[in-house]
Amino acid sequence: MMRAMRNYLLILLPISTLACSFHARSPDQYRDDTRALLESRGGKIKDCYRDALEATNETTGTVTVNFTVEKKTGQLSNIRAAEQSTAPEPLRECVVKALEGLSLSPPDARDGVATFRYEFEPEA
Repeated sequence: MMRAMRNYLLILLPISTLACSFHARSPDQYRDDTRALLESRGGKIKDCYRDALEATNETTGTVTVNFTVEKKTGQLSNIRAAEQSTAPEPLRECVVKALEGLSLSPPDARDGVATFRYEFEPEA
């Protein structure tokens, strides 16, 4: 029985080592890296707002998005506009769609739960 226990522990060691090979960010680094990732879609977000302005000339408000950054893959999942968003529904939907497919690289060892807020108002 002792021999089987040793084999079991030897099998677990590589798995544990593999699990530790993922990047582990500090909270500040996680925030900054996630913000940079979202900013990579800035052009698409601006297009969303431009389209909303064309539909109704006075579109203003906020879109607050909640999402999870999946550990191991870095994929953004469960992206949704929060209830406290004040922008019109089409703008909310466009922002959510613009963020789909994003992935934090390198992935982190932990899931990240995030909230990000976009504020929209016409330029003077």
